[in-house]
Amino acid sequence: MIVTKKGRQFDDPSMDTLLGIMLSLDAEVYTLRDRMRIIEKMLEARGSISRAGIEAYKPTPEEEAEIRKDNDEFIARLFRVFEGDVE
Repeated sequence: MIVTKKGRQFDDPSMDTLLGIMLSLDAEVYTLRDRMRIIEKMLEARGSISRAGIEAYKPTPEEEAEIRKDNDEFIARLFRVFEGDVE
């Protein structure tokens, strides 16, 4: 693996492209997971949801800690492949 001024991480440029695609998809997946968490919490608490309610939702400090922990675990699973652990 190499690092250059152009932001390349691998000798093969197609691997950099693949990494970029993977990271973009993973960001989308995590965004969907976070939004689903909000929807589930709102449904549990109120029994209904609205787009405006989802957009305006502010997590409690405890929820923020849970979100950070979940995000850290998600990132760790994502990058295990670079450590040779593909399972």
